Amino acid sequence: MTIPMDLIKVAAVQIAPVFLRREATWEKLEGYIREAASNGAELIAWGETLIPGYPQWLSPSGGARFDDKKQKRIYAKYWEEAVEIAPLGHNQSGVVQSMCTLAKELGVFLLGGVVERESGSVYATIVTIDDKGNLIGRHRKIKPTYEERLVWADGDAQGLITHEFRGMKLGSLNCWESWIPHTRIALHDQGETLHVSCWPGSLGLTEQITKFMALEGRSYVISASGLLRSEDFNHLNEEEFPVKDVMVGKDYWQNGGSMIVNPRGEVIAGPLIDQEGIIYADIDPVRVIEERQNFDYSGHYSRPDIFPRYKRNK
Repeated sequence: MTIPMDLIKVAAVQIAPVFLRREATWEKLEGYIREAASNGAELIAWGETLIPGYPQWLSPSGGARFDDKKQKRIYAKYWEEAVEIAPLGHNQSGVVQSMCTLAKELGVFLLGGVVERESGSVYATIVTIDDKGNLIGRHRKIKPTYEERLVWADGDAQGLITHEFRGMKLGSLNCWESWIPHTRIALHDQGETLHVSCWPGSLGLTEQITKFMALEGRSYVISASGLLRSEDFNHLNEEEFPVKDVMVGKDYWQNGGSMIVNPRGEVIAGPLIDQEGIIYADIDPVRVIEERQNFDYSGHYSRPDIFPRYKRNK
């Protein structure tokens, strides 16, 4: 692999969804993607399950109540607004096809979170789309966290792969699976040099682990977060979202926290807090190699003679 000498501009979009509205959220996101591309971004990322939104209602509304009519109604609406994703190499449809078409038109890589549905289940999924408009990655979160398990099904190892991006190795993880050593090792063992971590949105979530991942991997790390406020539930009616009254009494449920960090663990963009927007950074692939001169967990510090390399399930 030849290391490019030119700087690469990357961007993280931080916005709130049009909650439980798949098409409207995509239309909003598309506008921000076009803006980022017009400013020279070659990779554009966004937060965990932005389309159609993170299941923030679970804790405040008693989401663990078994056979609860309100919770079942919300789940059905959540499933209805989730996206369907065809296997890699097959023709896509709906929002995912629109993403592919846009990536090709703009000549950019797109990477971010959606709620994916299959059968009666939903998954927290990251899609990766190359600049030719091909869906090249679909990563389902391997272990939902705490109350997320009431909604999202467990993912698998199929998405724990890296992708070629401008001479770099691009990998991604969802939220707290970034804390699982073996998920990080799986990407290190493939030589990851640029990592995107997708988050629902909180500086408390991104502040420490983003720097840690950059230092551990000696990689650039983009933490792309969402945003969620009380006002983002105003358009919903009580029939489709019967716990609306619980969700409109708080200024911020998620305050963002998007940032970009270099291989020395230094923040070079963000954090963006309490507002929608786009952060940018020019990343230098040579910097990765420089920082790996003394520590390279993807290479000479991995000791495969002692620790077997991660084997992705086929």
